[in-house]
Amino acid sequence: MENNQNEIDVRKVVRVVLEHWWWFAIGVVFFLLLGVAYYVRKSPSWTTDASIMLRQGDMMSEKMDPMAMLGLGGNAQTEDELVVFSSRGLIAQSIDALNLWEYSFVKDGVRWKGEFRNPALTINYISLTEDASLSPFTVTVKATKSGYKVKTKLGYFTRSTSRVETLDEPIETAVGTIRIHANRPLSQDTTYKVVHKRHELVVSDYRQLLKVAQHKKESNIIDLAMKSPMPDRDKAFLYQVIEQYNMNALVDKNMIASNTAAFIDERLRIITEELGDAEKAVSEYKEKNNIAHLETQAQLYLHASRAEQSAIAEIETQLSLVDYVDEFLRDDTKRNNLIPANIGITDASLGSSLSQYNALLLQRMRIQRTATDSNPVVEQLDQQLSSMRQNIIATIRSVRESLQIRLNGLQAQESKINRQIKNAPEQEREYVRVVRDLKIKEKLYLFLYEKREENSLMLAATTIPAKILDMPQRDVRSRSPQLRNLLIICLFFGLMIPAGLLYLYKLFNDKIDDVKEYEQRFKAPVLGQIVENSRHAHIAIREGESTVSAELFRLIRTNLRFMLPAETKAPVILVTSSINGEGKSYVSSNTALSLALLGKKVALVGLDIRKPMLATYFNLNTKGHLTDYLAEPEVTIDDIIVPSGEHKNLDLIPCGAIPPNPSELLQTERLDALFAELRKRYDYIIVDTAPVALVSDTFLLDRIADMTIFVCRYKYTSMEMIDYINQVVEQKRMHNVAGVLNGVKGLRAGYGYGAQKR
Repeated sequence: MENNQNEIDVRKVVRVVLEHWWWFAIGVVFFLLLGVAYYVRKSPSWTTDASIMLRQGDMMSEKMDPMAMLGLGGNAQTEDELVVFSSRGLIAQSIDALNLWEYSFVKDGVRWKGEFRNPALTINYISLTEDASLSPFTVTVKATKSGYKVKTKLGYFTRSTSRVETLDEPIETAVGTIRIHANRPLSQDTTYKVVHKRHELVVSDYRQLLKVAQHKKESNIIDLAMKSPMPDRDKAFLYQVIEQYNMNALVDKNMIASNTAAFIDERLRIITEELGDAEKAVSEYKEKNNIAHLETQAQLYLHASRAEQSAIAEIETQLSLVDYVDEFLRDDTKRNNLIPANIGITDASLGSSLSQYNALLLQRMRIQRTATDSNPVVEQLDQQLSSMRQNIIATIRSVRESLQIRLNGLQAQESKINRQIKNAPEQEREYVRVVRDLKIKEKLYLFLYEKREENSLMLAATTIPAKILDMPQRDVRSRSPQLRNLLIICLFFGLMIPAGLLYLYKLFNDKIDDVKEYEQRFKAPVLGQIVENSRHAHIAIREGESTVSAELFRLIRTNLRFMLPAETKAPVILVTSSINGEGKSYVSSNTALSLALLGKKVALVGLDIRKPMLATYFNLNTKGHLTDYLAEPEVTIDDIIVPSGEHKNLDLIPCGAIPPNPSELLQTERLDALFAELRKRYDYIIVDTAPVALVSDTFLLDRIADMTIFVCRYKYTSMEMIDYINQVVEQKRMHNVAGVLNGVKGLRAGYGYGAQKR
């Protein structure tokens, strides 16, 4: 049973689609034409892509990696670089390097073709209006025989057209005063256009065009891509983005080395002065005390204390470096400067802390290029930097204490040696001291000089951070739109949109539009269907005619005779409907006439006394006297019967004047007497009654009826009215009920027996 229902549903869908085939034809034709027009006018776009590999080991050592410092694994550094590549600052630098701040086009048939290397026009904006300085606008130039036609457009309403003889003079337009320079002779066969936008909007446009993605999750490879109608421009832009990234990364890399070089140079200047003072002290001491041959004796003492002096010098050097770093950290004016990290501090913990601090500060500098100080990421980095700064100061304090303890121990050891030579002449002791100071200064000077050379080598080693794996290149298979795909999409929309509209129409349409559904929904036998009367005549059946309408009324007549009990003599048949306009008078008139064509005596009674129409339909001069008969005893039956004029066996009893009390008239005994007499005179009595959903008149006539025919109209009667009729049948307010569907389209109607109740 379920399979049958599904089959019926599929057939219904097919029927509905075939019925509204022209919806789909219009939709397909419209969208195909729209797609072809779009294809003709749209400039083809191409994808341009490039691939690079980040040398993270060269850019920053592992100990300087902030992610490693935080204990996080993965390839977070590459993910951070994705943000750098799409940052506003980097894109603005690339646009500025290529001078892409304006969009230049030339008309190529019906398309606008972008110009990149050699734009036809260069525009100098002498003064712009306030709106033009904020919103995009276009300047269009066309060469004519007498000069040039210049058009400007700002939004939908601000426009201007100027005709000038030369372009190099200032031109007053709707966007302000401009001067146009032609970079090459302009052809009269085409049009040139320049689109001007604020720099912020241009950067935003290129950010949307540029797609940056990591090649694989754990990979150091980054893919860059752009798609536009200008692949040459895209190639140059992608290459420039990579170049600008490398330049910025090298600047970041060399900041620590440059800062360290400045520190070493400053310390060398100080040590040089101190070394000169020490040498001068030795020379003056010799000259003052007339010492010429104490070197040999002094060498003995110096040899004994050489190890201690060397160690003391190294510790004092470390103390000096630690003091400088501590002074650097406590200077608020240098809070955002990188700390010199490669200056020779031997303490591993302090050196690692300085490297981590510099790495985190570099990360902040890079993020700050595209963010403000109030950015949550910047604020978080500031907190980390402040915390690390305090930790470094504490570490310096600990390192200084450790160095001081070692220094004290060495100085104690040196004191022992000094006690051994305490008996030496005072001049020798003093000479040893000044020579020792000189040696310390010399060693510190050589140490710093060596560090300066190492730092210079690091500055000279300019390894490019981003290595280009695939140069920017257009993908020849990426052309869009493609005509075949575009037509398939248009065909899809051409079918789906009419289908959707048709679905919505059916969803909100509650009218009878399916004969099978009507027969299944109607809980009483169906006598048949009546096709829509194309002649719009009230009489659809005549003797000798074999039209579709006539044959369908003959079929209803046959089914009607099967439904009437065989023992019923002169049956009274009520013909009614749920609401006005469903064709009950049309059905009752032609059903009565079809019975008359069989040679039966038929009376057609008009008991729709609130809106009588039978006399009008049969073109009778008299409107009838039925209401007079019901109200006045002196009126006889013979006074109200009128020949139909259509057939000799058909008589009419028109309603007559509309009474003020129709319900009371329908309950009189004269009405019962009338139908009793009609049963004696006629073989069939057809009664045209009022709609049941509007008044109760028809329910009052059920006492005299042998059968009731409910007329529904195709695409007029709602399903709600069908449910109402079913309720009447279930409540047995009318007995022996049957249905007729009127106004069916010619293709919908068919022959068949519907007298069996489903």
